Amino acid sequence: MTNYKGPAGDKAEGNFGFLKTTGVAHESWNFDQLNNRVYGYVPRSAKIDIERLGAQKGDTTVDDVTVVWIARNPRTKKTVIIGWYSSARIYRAADHLQFERAPGFPVGYQIDAPAAKAVLLPVDGRSHEIPTAKSPGNLGQSPVWYGKSEEFNKKTLDYIAQHGHRRKQLTSSPRQTDPELRRKVEQAAINHAIAYFTSDEGGSHDVKSVEKDGVGWDLEAFADRGSALKVEVKGLSGKDLIVELTPNEYSKMISVEHRQDYIVYVVPEALSSAPKSFIFRHDAILSKGKDLVWMTSDGHRLQILPLIAARLKIASD
Repeated sequence: MTNYKGPAGDKAEGNFGFLKTTGVAHESWNFDQLNNRVYGYVPRSAKIDIERLGAQKGDTTVDDVTVVWIARNPRTKKTVIIGWYSSARIYRAADHLQFERAPGFPVGYQIDAPAAKAVLLPVDGRSHEIPTAKSPGNLGQSPVWYGKSEEFNKKTLDYIAQHGHRRKQLTSSPRQTDPELRRKVEQAAINHAIAYFTSDEGGSHDVKSVEKDGVGWDLEAFADRGSALKVEVKGLSGKDLIVELTPNEYSKMISVEHRQDYIVYVVPEALSSAPKSFIFRHDAILSKGKDLVWMTSDGHRLQILPLIAARLKIASD
């Protein structure tokens, strides 16, 4: 999900049977405040061993626990950190707390924390990967995991202490504005994309311009872990969101090698005082075969219409 503040306008994605049947996940409200607290859902089948977290035998709760929430990124299908609770309380019993989150939809909770101590990372800031390969100590099938090792847990806590942010650096400065309108629009869109991806909201990436390299995208955005995002930027002078890709750009966008990291960043009315961007990311879960899906975090789906070009000349006698 994007916001975890309820299912309205924020679709949960996954392959769980209950979600497929109802369209709603119990985790949907994990960052939605109630009386200045947040409540985290854990499947009832998952037992939390609170003794491993400092509780004594017979204790019903354990306090001051850091709870890290992870989920599979629909763009890459990799499991990443999406946020955390600091100073959380964990109850021994599942469903210790019950709230009716929607009419006729009660949710039981085993974890709560002060809302002020809950951090949900922005979509493009969710790049810290969790090891899932079949190897000792890695995340397995259980919904509850205590970390891979002391070293891994320390690195994770250091990451959290930095609030998921990285040192922001622009490794290639924007070019001077071209006097022609088209170049002005394109440059405004490039500047907009750089400002977004280097911001906290955009994941505090380091950004490098590769516009002159002909690689099939305009910017590369580097996060703390994981591969670089490959950002193709399109600026528009008007409101209609219709853009074209070159054959090279389109081939890179749909290729197996690049599509999980390929982002189409469109800025309509790029020369206005406060332009809004549309950020389309590949959705590996919704994509089926050759029917590839790119969506924004608020549910706008990109319609892709491949075009065929031709070269014409006068035939010789």
